[in-house]
Amino acid sequence: MTRLYLKIFFTFWIITAAIIVATNVLVHWFDLVPEPKLHKHRYDQNYEPARRLLFQMVGSAINRNTTELIQDMKSMPSWSTRYFYIVDDNGEDLLERPLPEGVSELLPKLTSIKPYGRHIEGTQKIFGRYLSLNDGERIKVLTVSSTEEDTSEADIIWQLFISNIWPLLSVSILICGAACFFLARHFARGVNTLQKATQQIANGDLSVRVSPQFEGRRDEIAKLGRDFDHMTERLEKAMLEQKRLIKDVSHELRSPLARLQVALGLAQQRSGGRVDKELDRIKKAADYLGDVISDILALPVHDNGGWELDDTLDLRALLETLMDNYRQEAERKGIRLRLDTDLEEALVPTHGNMLVGVFENILRNALHYTHPDTPVTLYLKQAPKDDQYTVQVCDSGPGVPEESLSDIFQPFYRTDEDRNRDSGGYGLGLAIAQRSVALHQGQIRAHNRPEGGLCVLVDLPAANDK
Repeated sequence: MTRLYLKIFFTFWIITAAIIVATNVLVHWFDLVPEPKLHKHRYDQNYEPARRLLFQMVGSAINRNTTELIQDMKSMPSWSTRYFYIVDDNGEDLLERPLPEGVSELLPKLTSIKPYGRHIEGTQKIFGRYLSLNDGERIKVLTVSSTEEDTSEADIIWQLFISNIWPLLSVSILICGAACFFLARHFARGVNTLQKATQQIANGDLSVRVSPQFEGRRDEIAKLGRDFDHMTERLEKAMLEQKRLIKDVSHELRSPLARLQVALGLAQQRSGGRVDKELDRIKKAADYLGDVISDILALPVHDNGGWELDDTLDLRALLETLMDNYRQEAERKGIRLRLDTDLEEALVPTHGNMLVGVFENILRNALHYTHPDTPVTLYLKQAPKDDQYTVQVCDSGPGVPEESLSDIFQPFYRTDEDRNRDSGGYGLGLAIAQRSVALHQGQIRAHNRPEGGLCVLVDLPAANDK
C-alpha cells in the first residue's frame, strides 16, 4: 500500500462515512419525515425531549401486541427505561416497576376521549398517551423528563438514537470502506505501475513497457501508459543509436589519428630539426585530440544493464597511493599533500578500477588550481549513518563562482576564467567522476571554502560486511 493509495482510500472513506453519519444526525435532529406538514407542530417551544420520546414510542408500540411490547422494553438499555413507563388497564407497569407520584396523578386523566395529556410538577414534566395495541389491549405510555438531580434530559433522545443507529452506521461505514478500498486500488494501481516503470528507467532499464498492464482500460491513466511506452521506445532507440555512434566515432577518429601520429613520428625523424617547432605544435594538437577522444569514450553511460559492483576497494589505501604518486609533482610547486582521517580502513564496493580515475581526476585538479606553497588536504571520514564514507579534497586555489558549483560536473564545462586549453583542460574530468560515482550509488558535490579554495566531496556507500 503506497502513500497515494492510502490517501485516496482514507479520503474517500472518511468523506463517505461523514456523509452517512451527518445525514442520519440531521434527519434525527430536525425529525425529518416524508410528511413534514403533519409533523409541523413538533417544532414548537414545548417539544421537550420527553414529549418527542413519547411520540416515537407511541408510533413504535401501536403496531405491536403486548408480548412483543414487553420483549422490546426488556431489550432496551437499562439506562433508558427510567425515562418511560407503560401501564396496563390494571394500573401496573409492564416491567413491574413502582410508578412515580407524578405518573400516578396523570394516569386517570388519560382516556379514550382525551388520549393525550401532561403533568408538570416543579422541574419535572410527564407526558402521557392512551392507545390500543393491535391485540386489543389498552395501555398508557408515559415519558418522564429529568429532575433537578438528573441533567441528562437532552441526552436521552441522542442516547437512544445512537444506541439504535450504530449497528446500521457501522455496517454502512464498512460497506463504503470496502467500496472505497477497491476504488482506491483501481485508481492507485495505474499510478504505481507508472512509478515503478519510471524507477526502472532511472536505473537504466529502457526495455520496460506498461501497456500490457492497462489492457482493457480506456481511461486517461491507460492513455498515459501508452504514451509512456511510446516515450520509452524512442528513448531506447536513441540510446542504442548513441552507443552505436560512440563506437563508430571511436573507430573513425582513432584510426586516422593513429596514422597521423605515425606519420608525425616519421616526419620528426626526417626533418633534421628544421621544422621541429612546427611538428611539436602538431604533436601537441594530436595528443590533445587523442586525450579528448579517450575521455569522451570513457564517459560512463547511465545504464545499469550488466553493471555490477563486484569488487571491494579500501579508500584509505587508494588515497595514500595517489598521494605517493603525485608527491613529486606537488613538491615542485611547493604544495603540501596531507591525509586527515581516523579510519584504519574504509571498504566500498566498486567495479574494476573506476574509482581510481575518479579520485585521480579530483586530486589532479586540486594540484593544478591550488596556489604554490599552499596545502591540499584529503579528508576521509565515516558518515553518522555508518553506512557511508565521505572523501573530501580541498585546495587553496581561486575556487569556483557559486552559481557554477553544480555546472562544473557537466561535460565540456569550464568557468569563464579558465577557457584556455593550457590551464583549464577541456572539461571532462569531473564529468567522468560524477557519472562514475553515480554508478557506484554515490554522490559528488563541491563547495567553496570561506578562507579560499574549493572542496570536492564524494559520498560512497560502505561495503556490506555479509
